[in-house]
Formats: sequence, C-alpha cells, structure tokens
Amino acid sequence: MDIIKYIFEKYKLKEQRPPNILPISREEMATLFAELDFKTGAEIGVEQGIYSEVLCKAMPKLELHCVDAWKAYKGYRDHTNQAKLDRYFEETTKRLAPYECNIIRDWSVDAAKRFLDNSLDFVYIDGNHDFQNCTNDIAEWSKKVKKGGIISGHDFVRGRTSCECQVKDVVSSWTYAYGKKIWFITSDSFPSWLFIN
Repeated sequence: MDIIKYIFEKYKLKEQRPPNILPISREEMATLFAELDFKTGAEIGVEQGIYSEVLCKAMPKLELHCVDAWKAYKGYRDHTNQAKLDRYFEETTKRLAPYECNIIRDWSVDAAKRFLDNSLDFVYIDGNHDFQNCTNDIAEWSKKVKKGGIISGHDFVRGRTSCECQVKDVVSSWTYAYGKKIWFITSDSFPSWLFIN
C-alpha cells in the first residue's frame, strides 16, 4: 500500500511545503494505524500508559512494546521524582494488563538493541524531548521500522514547559537531512508528527 497516497486521499490533502497538516488528533492517528493494518509497534516514553491503551483499543490485535525507564534523572522533567515514576509504572502495568503489551523498563536506546531491524510496523516516540535524546530516539528506532512503516512521535513543539522541548527542531532537521519531502503533523495543540520510513 502507498501510505502517502492513502493519507492524501483519505484526508483530502493537497501537497504543500512540509509539514502537511492532518485534520486529526493523536487519538485519531491510532485509528489511521489500524486502517493501515499495523500489527506490531513500539511506544517510546509511556509514562502512565494512557496513549498505549489508546493504541491497543484502536488495534485489538496489536503487539505493542511499551518502553520507558521510569527513572528520575536531572534534566528530564522538573515535576518528576522516583516515587511518582514508580506509581506511573504500576498504573501502566495495571492499565495495559488486558492487552498484548510487552512492558520494557529500560532506557530507550538500550531497549532498541533488543529489536531486529525492520521488525516493527510503527514506532511512536514520546521520550525525552531535548535535542540529543530526541535525535537518538529517532536514529535508533527508525532502524527498527519496516520500509513503508511509520516513524512518529508527540509534541512537535519548541520551547520549555516542564522540560526542554526541541522536537520540532529535531524532526524538521531529520526529515530535511534524509530527504523526506512529504511528512505530516496532527492538528492538536501539541501535535504529533509522522513520516514514512
């Protein structure tokens, strides 16, 4: 299937200078993944497992790998402490118990080594949003996505909220450097981004 063609036709888009804006939320993006018949994926940066559950509900046969270290460290999020992250891990485990999820408590780039290249239909990256970590996540996890699969993530914004956010800079630079002439963002206030591998 030509995913780009499918997206343009489904959402009646006209090609423009990237990013092309999809008139959907990230929740609706999970429905798009289901329509594309994705069966295996990974979410990087799970926190409480809320979006993981959205993905699983949209794709009942999905094998989802949920990767998060659930470890507090300096420079990630100002509001985070280890006790809170331990609670989030427990919440995630309970929330995702009914689904076919593989919960991996590890650092993103270390967890990526557990996967064969070209083994996933999609990855959704929502880990540390600073420039270096976001770049590392895209670099390592894009290898794991099949040709024709989707590399995506959250918070296509720039600035400082509870953490340094340079996702917009990284994704824009990555797509330019690797010749991705067509890529997309959702229309939420904190947009998700996606491009085809």
